[in-house]
Amino acid sequence: MKTLSEVQDEITFGGEFFGGEVFTTEEFAELMKPSDDPEDNEIEFVDSFGYFHDGEQLTDIAVDPYTFDDYKDRYPYVVWKKN
Repeated sequence: MKTLSEVQDEITFGGEFFGGEVFTTEEFAELMKPSDDPEDNEIEFVDSFGYFHDGEQLTDIAVDPYTFDDYKDRYPYVVWKKN
């Protein structure tokens, strides 16, 4: 399985996720939690998108707040891009 750093290097150098970020699914779950601070940089699903990464390659399973819990334990990473 690739490390987070290796996956980040992979997406940094091209493709539709150029400029995107890689998170562990645990980190991403924390970022999805609502915050009391409106200035906090939470994950927003408007004008942003992402897919789960299985540790070897990007999957075609989109990250969605409604189905995130169904997949979070199966995949180690989330690749996320703000438009």
